[in-house]
Amino acid sequence: MANPQHAILTNLTKYQWYTHFSRTDGADLGVIKRALRDTRAAGAQTGVTTPINVCFLFGPTLLADLTDDIPDDFQPYPGYESSDGKVAKATQEELLLWIHSDEKDLCWETQFRFRNAVAGHMTVARETPTFIYRNSLDLTGFIDGTGNPVPEDQHDRAIVPDGKPGAGGSFSIAQRWVHDLAYFEGLSLNDQENLFGRKKADSARLPKQVPTSHLSHVELREGATADDTKPKRGEMVRRSTPYAFHDGTVGLYFMGFCREQAPLRERMEAIYGMNGQQRDALTDYSTPASGSFYFAPSIETLDASLG
Repeated sequence: MANPQHAILTNLTKYQWYTHFSRTDGADLGVIKRALRDTRAAGAQTGVTTPINVCFLFGPTLLADLTDDIPDDFQPYPGYESSDGKVAKATQEELLLWIHSDEKDLCWETQFRFRNAVAGHMTVARETPTFIYRNSLDLTGFIDGTGNPVPEDQHDRAIVPDGKPGAGGSFSIAQRWVHDLAYFEGLSLNDQENLFGRKKADSARLPKQVPTSHLSHVELREGATADDTKPKRGEMVRRSTPYAFHDGTVGLYFMGFCREQAPLRERMEAIYGMNGQQRDALTDYSTPASGSFYFAPSIETLDASLG
């Protein structure tokens, strides 16, 4: 049985750090592999007693240079646009180094050592430090991740099953959403709840979904989306956390993991009204500043490809 990287399904810890890289011209793959090997050992140094969870997620081009164990239907992030001009731009990179720990300094140190080790071979496209806010709230005050499968079902929903290419790995979507909190907080409580499709106080699902609710775009069902009389399909495991930059920019770093990529693409097409739906009202106050698809290979594939 192939095993997923530990960071994906373990409890999400207080601080996260996301750093995206792509190769430079003439990059030495051996240098990159050595840096990846060393980073897998993060936390083993003397005096480090807090766990450091490290996950490597690869874009299609770098994954193909590291292993022949390529999952089916792995596509780069294309970007999405609604008919009225709302855009989720594509910023596909080759590597996402995702770190989470209860100690922020350890997150910083781990990515800092990696980026120094690959200097001249990979460039940093962007990075985002994030944190858990209160009891896993988005900065809007709504509970994030309510729609996740129950813990005992998450492996089945997020991890490619044995017998398939990429077994033990997981498809991922990574986006940094920028919130206009002034706009959102100017909405009435009723409008805020209809926007999400949930009650703000306890995240209870609203019995009636308006066609523009976020839930009605992302809760995939057998039949009409968000019809809670039908079984769910294409579920994903969310590992999203808020961020706040010094310039006042705030939002949510969205991470979703799924055993297939198609449901991730379907959700994005629905959010932007590309398949006949009304556009998701979420996009009235939040815009993705970045967007990439990645694949997080199994521990066994990493062992074989990195040596």
